[in-house]
Amino acid sequence: MKCLFWNVRGIANSPTKLALKRLINVNKPDFVFISEPWMDVKKLPFRWLHRLGLKLFAVNERNGLDPNLWCCCSIHLDPQVIASDDQQVSFLLKNNGDTSGVSVVYASTNLVARRSLWHNLSQLHNQFNFPWAFIGDFNCIMGAHEHFGSRTPARPPIEDFNNWTNMNSLVHLPTSGALFTWKNGRSGSMHIERRLDRTICNQSWLDFWPINSCRTLARNKSDHYPLLFEFLSKDVKAASSFKFLQTWASHQSCEDLISETWKTRVVGCPMFILQRKLQILKARLKEWNKTTFGNVHDNVKSAEESLKQIQNRIVDEGPSDSLDAIERNAQVLLDTALQREECFWKERARVKWQADGDRNTRYFHRLAKIKQATRGICCLKIDGKLITDRDQIAGHAVSQFSNIFNNNTVLQDFSLVDEVIPHLVTAENNMELTRLPLLEEVYKTVMSLDKESAPGPDGFNGFFYQTY
Repeated sequence: MKCLFWNVRGIANSPTKLALKRLINVNKPDFVFISEPWMDVKKLPFRWLHRLGLKLFAVNERNGLDPNLWCCCSIHLDPQVIASDDQQVSFLLKNNGDTSGVSVVYASTNLVARRSLWHNLSQLHNQFNFPWAFIGDFNCIMGAHEHFGSRTPARPPIEDFNNWTNMNSLVHLPTSGALFTWKNGRSGSMHIERRLDRTICNQSWLDFWPINSCRTLARNKSDHYPLLFEFLSKDVKAASSFKFLQTWASHQSCEDLISETWKTRVVGCPMFILQRKLQILKARLKEWNKTTFGNVHDNVKSAEESLKQIQNRIVDEGPSDSLDAIERNAQVLLDTALQREECFWKERARVKWQADGDRNTRYFHRLAKIKQATRGICCLKIDGKLITDRDQIAGHAVSQFSNIFNNNTVLQDFSLVDEVIPHLVTAENNMELTRLPLLEEVYKTVMSLDKESAPGPDGFNGFFYQTY
């Protein structure tokens, strides 16, 4: 689904309507949110809106004043509005029987009024235990890095904004395109730009909608950039690449499997033997992971259940030496399973600075989910044209790299270059550079690899080569 938010700064004039119509026709959003329309909603040409495939389903309530936040959706959708005030409209969205919440925000420029908004949104978020997203103009920034201009941003609004997001464990989704979404239109020392428009969500939203993208569109007829937020409930499944996991090393049979595989007889040059043995090992590790090591999350659940069962037996039958020994063994198995799970999520999150110590499984899981939800390529510019269709993006990527690797290399005559550029490398230096490395040099290079770095194309990282 797609949501388009735009602070239009007046929609009654014809040029702004044309700009809005262009945004809708090009991006085809399912929801369109308009703030600061500066127009009586009763004068909105509903036939014009209907021709665009949209309908008005909600406006905010401002105690007798004209609404300054309009919410439109596709004709076939039927969102349920659950809350509305002078700074936000919140509604529920159903998808295949599951419910998600969306709050459209147009925050006040007044500090005290915004505190009321933070309070109302927190209550709403805690009342409904749903995946939730917040999109709109928050009229606030997270810090000085979201401000450009000579005037220093005030600290209290920043602290209030950060406190609200931190207390509710919300995630600020990255926005591609313009860094600052608003500018005051002045020049010289009075020029100011800020990132006021954004999309925020909770962890449940990232779990339910695995693909999220937020980007700014071309700014026209307003001092705000339009914001396009796209979210999908199902990711495109692709064959996952092999990666050696450090948590596998905690299983005693892993080293035995590697040692046995390395004894396989392979005929050929040393590099061919190495490459072939890694291929064989890769296939055996995949099978071993399914049959022996198992799913790290299922192992934790199984270990917890086993510990709970033995503790229930102790309660029912009374303590004994044999039951106490079984309980201690179950606790050891649970600790091992938890350590493996944390190691798994730490690798997925690729956090290098975290020191060993307390378990941070939830933090690693959340960080990995955020990366997974925002790393997808949702748009691609090809020959100056922006493509958003996923099939077209995939086809272009395959075609582009196929052309690169299948083209024949054209040999050129570099005799003129050799005549003009002097030889700076002597014959002795050239022999030193082109000779085969010594075993000691190879060993030193391998042992200097970063264990936490991403694996190479073969899927084996520095940890594997240094350990085995």
